Amino acid sequence: MAFGRLILTEPSGATKEFSLAKANVAIGRASNNDIALADSSASRNHSRLECGEDGCTIVDLGSANGTRVNGARVDRATLNPGDVVHIGKCKLRFEGSGPGSAPGSGMDAEMTRLDTVMDLETSLQELSLDVNLADTESPSLAVRAGGRTWEVPLTDEPITIGRRPDNGVVIDSAKVSRVHARIERTRDGFFVQDLGGDNGTWIGGQRIERQQLRSGDTIRIGDARLIFKSGFEASELTMAIPSLTLGKRERRPVIIVPGFLGSTLWRGSEKLWPNVGRIFREPDALRYSEDDGVEARGLVDEVVIVPNLIKLEAYGTLFTYLEESLGYERGKDLLEFGYDFRQDNRISAQKLAATIDAWKVRPPVTIIAHSMGCMVSRYYVEKLGGKSKVERLLFMGGPLEGSPRALTCVLTGPKLFPFGLLDEKLRAMVAGFPGAYQGVPTYHCGTDQYGAEINWLDDPSWLPEKYRPYLASSRDFRAALKGPPSVPTVCIFGYGLKTVTHLKIERGPDGVCRKVDSLTETRGDTTIPESSAILPGTEIHPVRQYHGTLHADSDVKMRLKIELTRPDL
Repeated sequence: MAFGRLILTEPSGATKEFSLAKANVAIGRASNNDIALADSSASRNHSRLECGEDGCTIVDLGSANGTRVNGARVDRATLNPGDVVHIGKCKLRFEGSGPGSAPGSGMDAEMTRLDTVMDLETSLQELSLDVNLADTESPSLAVRAGGRTWEVPLTDEPITIGRRPDNGVVIDSAKVSRVHARIERTRDGFFVQDLGGDNGTWIGGQRIERQQLRSGDTIRIGDARLIFKSGFEASELTMAIPSLTLGKRERRPVIIVPGFLGSTLWRGSEKLWPNVGRIFREPDALRYSEDDGVEARGLVDEVVIVPNLIKLEAYGTLFTYLEESLGYERGKDLLEFGYDFRQDNRISAQKLAATIDAWKVRPPVTIIAHSMGCMVSRYYVEKLGGKSKVERLLFMGGPLEGSPRALTCVLTGPKLFPFGLLDEKLRAMVAGFPGAYQGVPTYHCGTDQYGAEINWLDDPSWLPEKYRPYLASSRDFRAALKGPPSVPTVCIFGYGLKTVTHLKIERGPDGVCRKVDSLTETRGDTTIPESSAILPGTEIHPVRQYHGTLHADSDVKMRLKIELTRPDL
């Protein structure tokens, strides 16, 4: 159920728009809140938003500096559309349900024509980071079957799984029996019961008859995978005393590898990125060339919004969660790996290998990677000896089979994307990044004006000739990563949001693309299609979240907690 939206303006000026699909929303400075405020004047657990059929109510939780609605301090107040809540230096405007409030409205509606600097400045003031606040308190099953993903709530009533249409979870597959399995709730928790299906019911590689479910368990029935989510409150994201909870075992060393545009770039004392205004006005400042003196010095720790290209939450939110809630210490057992996202990912993977080799921790390590960082990490593990040093890969929104959005980033020309002169300059700059081509899809997701399918990697004719060496290099990169991963991997991905899944292009006489139209479907995280974010033979964890905010999602944080604190196998 959609309860409306909260538009947050932080002290830095960053704006985030939260779609409310959760009845109880925790707000405060602590990292385990649904809305974590980057403001020292806010209390750790400051307020709670309670939503239902009758609307939403803000409740102050005894905060030091109070909660104000339209300027008046309140203990409890029902919100009307347009009401403004002040918490410390943060402002939250409440809007009721309406156009644009539901997840899945997607980025298409936000495409902005950028011809002048004034257009850019207006766009930067108006655009916000999209965040979906889904219900995480109620138990549910996330189901991936038949090329689509959906979620089914679990109640006290038993639910059956099978091919027959009257099942609670219908899986249309010949490998699934008519009534294959049942999930029921007892006083001890949820149990899954196999009902004699020919192909069995499986958990963790073992065929089961009846088994109690733990949060994060994956039930495999035929080709379908069902992930059990037990539900949790915000307080459960935090380990009260991490050292006691883990016992004598040390925390698993974690290194975080960000996505495209997720690392700070410097040339000497000059900070080149992030600086959104500059890359539009002076795209040559970030144009790539070998040995150009640019180096990465860490992860981006601010909200980044590049109109028509990307929206990205600060990676500091993930670091803060691991430090505050799981007891990690940055530099000791928690490391950030910044890399030059412009360059070939193989170069970045070599630097990742050197960084891990020099890290004074007891292996194995766990890699948490987001977006393009998944490709860097995967190449390190598969081709540079990383499988002997990495215990587990936790991938978030990785373009593991590529993404049509990567194509729209490297296609250039005034008739391709009529989003203005500044936008055209930006795309010409990105088209010169070798790393951008390593997100090109490995599968058929495009046709030309004659209906012929386009093999993006093997047929370079769609690109101007000067960029074709990058595509050839990308083809070699992708060929080196075929097959399942060598270490246990969890693929966390967003689903149910409008995402470009197919392109239709018009070729010129030379074969080069001169016009493009995109097809969007609610089958991804607005950037990566669901199917592209999953590797064969891996565990999966679907969440209804946008690509740029996956690493700040509460459901994702719980899965990270489960993975990082699980008993040794």
